[in-house]
Amino acid sequence: MNIWKKTLYKGHSPVNGEVMVTEYMGIRRLVAGGHTQSQSLNSNGITGYRYWDDMVPPELRLTLDARVLIIGLGAGTTVKIINHRFGPVAIDGVEIDPLMIELGKKYFDMNEPNLQVHLTDAVDYVRDARYKYDLICLDAFVAGSVPEKIQTGDFLTSVKNILTPEGLCSMNKIFSGKEELEEFEKLVNSVFPNVSSHVVRGDPRLDNVIVYARG
Repeated sequence: MNIWKKTLYKGHSPVNGEVMVTEYMGIRRLVAGGHTQSQSLNSNGITGYRYWDDMVPPELRLTLDARVLIIGLGAGTTVKIINHRFGPVAIDGVEIDPLMIELGKKYFDMNEPNLQVHLTDAVDYVRDARYKYDLICLDAFVAGSVPEKIQTGDFLTSVKNILTPEGLCSMNKIFSGKEELEEFEKLVNSVFPNVSSHVVRGDPRLDNVIVYARG
């Protein structure tokens, strides 16, 4: 046990199972179902982990009149990355677990005035969305797994329909191997004409990959 690591919160969510907020050397993490779902930023405005930082690729440019959608808001890590890089662009954050929102506000200062939080299912939100988005970050994990209903052609088509013509969708997913990644790329490519993948963490069993898609 690390004597310098503090547990700020420990509880249970019917959506994500056991949930903890920990702090070590000034960095806070939200852990749900045994998986870290959110983290506070370093002083340089990043987390130091590419599976968060590269959800917003380095070459992306957003103006202050842009609009961003985050599906899988968690405690707002991606919100802070976006605000640090681009300023207070309009952000809609979709989260299905009310406990994530509560902990985000209490322990991660997820109170940005440019963030509109939506406690709802991602499928419903995307289907009924009122806006077009310049960036859509799809980072939805429930207890460590991406829900099957947001890994379908129908859902991805709905996502494409709410992207601006030059918009980007970035999708974070964990794969058990090259074959599984290729199957997912094939699915995404059936909806989006421009698809590329970026491995951000690898080990002998799993790859954390960000898939970028443009209309």
